Amino acid sequence: MKKILISLLLLLPLYSVAQSDQHYTMFMYNKLLYNPGYAGSRDVISCNAVYRDQWDKINGAPKTINISVDAPVGTYMKPFRKVAVGFSLNNEKLGVENNTNLRAYYAYRIQLKRSVVSFGLSAGGALYSAKYSDLSLHNPNDPNFNNNINNSFLPNVGAGVYWSGDRFYVTLAVPNMLQNYYDRKELVLTAKQIRGYYLGGGYVFKLNETIVLQPQVLMRYATNAKYKLPFNCDINVSAIAYDRILLGVTYRTDKSIEAILHVQATRKINIGYAYDYMMSGLQGYNGGTHEIVLGYDLVRDNAKFHTPRFIKKF
Repeated sequence: MKKILISLLLLLPLYSVAQSDQHYTMFMYNKLLYNPGYAGSRDVISCNAVYRDQWDKINGAPKTINISVDAPVGTYMKPFRKVAVGFSLNNEKLGVENNTNLRAYYAYRIQLKRSVVSFGLSAGGALYSAKYSDLSLHNPNDPNFNNNINNSFLPNVGAGVYWSGDRFYVTLAVPNMLQNYYDRKELVLTAKQIRGYYLGGGYVFKLNETIVLQPQVLMRYATNAKYKLPFNCDINVSAIAYDRILLGVTYRTDKSIEAILHVQATRKINIGYAYDYMMSGLQGYNGGTHEIVLGYDLVRDNAKFHTPRFIKKF
């Protein structure tokens, strides 16, 4: 229990007053997690699973699992489908906390001359639990930890715009507009969701016939009237060989660096692994962060797509 308490104390600056969205190193492989406008952008039924083990070797550190499915609506024989839908299930465990989030997505897509603009909405809710009785408290009478929280329901909605072409994308989203209290009690300070704003983009540069360079950035900012989280930015540069193998490196402004390996095993199956190395004060107390992504695309018309790696560049 002492290790759980230590881990929670390390996280208090972020979690005691407000809680934000989960961060994923391989954000480029499932932008649906933060932008509902991304739904249907691959023009196929796309299934993705992500597992993230953050700050390995710290007992009680975050562990996250996400499963999502999205697809355009209508027959795949159409050259363009305007409407897309999706669904995601996300579970995060942090110390004595357990948060399960279900979300549905809708996107309306407008085809321009050489690109697509997609406007997306999401709606759903989370079941949040916290078993404070498992903690060894310095002050057992602290009113913030007197009672466990059991499956507190937190509804939420989100919105986003996703603009993409063969070689670029721009994303702007607010995945959680509502700022719910995790457990509302009189005269007790409890954790609260905080609204996050996401802005990002990327471009593909062709170096030669076999290698392309793919720089991209994702910026996050979360704030409300009383509290704000530090500005956070992922700056990624990846090289892709033969439209199948990606090697990338990311610098995150929270003082970490990430290495990414992603392989398109077949036209339908892709798998990736990322490792985060902390450069902050936590570096000596954890074994880094591990993230695994597994994707499956239901491609029915192989002749429709010109490369095995990209159904679209983004």
